[in-house]
Amino acid sequence: MHGNAYVILRKKAIEPIGEAWPDTKIMCELGRHMGMGEFFPWQTEEEIVDFFLKASPVTLKDLQKNPSGMFFGKKDYRVYEKIGFNTPSKKIELYSETLDKAGYDGLPVFKEPSQSPVSTPALAKEYPLMLTTGARILHYIHTQLRTMPEARSVFPEPIVEINPATAKKYGVEDGEMVLLETVKGSIKLKVKATPDIIEQTVSIAHGWSQASADVLTGLEGRDPITGYPELRALLCRIKKLS
Repeated sequence: MHGNAYVILRKKAIEPIGEAWPDTKIMCELGRHMGMGEFFPWQTEEEIVDFFLKASPVTLKDLQKNPSGMFFGKKDYRVYEKIGFNTPSKKIELYSETLDKAGYDGLPVFKEPSQSPVSTPALAKEYPLMLTTGARILHYIHTQLRTMPEARSVFPEPIVEINPATAKKYGVEDGEMVLLETVKGSIKLKVKATPDIIEQTVSIAHGWSQASADVLTGLEGRDPITGYPELRALLCRIKKLS
């Protein structure tokens, strides 16, 4: 089975405003300032596009000549039947030999979060709810597009999703403003009661400047393998705002 492949060069809508930089320039400058300039040799976005297109039959000039995009080659499916998967064994690995050789568990192992009713019962009495952050809003891309009237008319403000039973337990109702607190900080959000969220857990999205999830989270308790912080397992509490 084959499918057509299509590529298009995304165009710059406006020139950067003020001191704003493209993401690519920010990454390259960070790399150079961290002493890794050899891995970030590019000076322009065109050079970066050229670099990533080297492995394809398409060039930057091709895309510039075809502003609406172009088809190229064919998409092969079930390639793994011919060359296997990108693992040491070339098979689907439920047990990671790579992690095992690095001294870690080859299989996922549950570890209690650094903050929870089990690991910190005293703290859980003050902060009885579990917070998960980073939910995505389909109308936006990270912090982008929030000034678009069409998107804001559908999703105008930051919310905290709470199970109706949990909301009732803590005396808050759908549409009311609450203060959401962790040991690190607090933000104000509007309640959205939904059965999609398990009881005793609340969820907030990322990307809101006036209610940033970063105010609530920290870098403690990072995963030893990935370095990822506990953004989805923190104790919190809610207070109704009068």
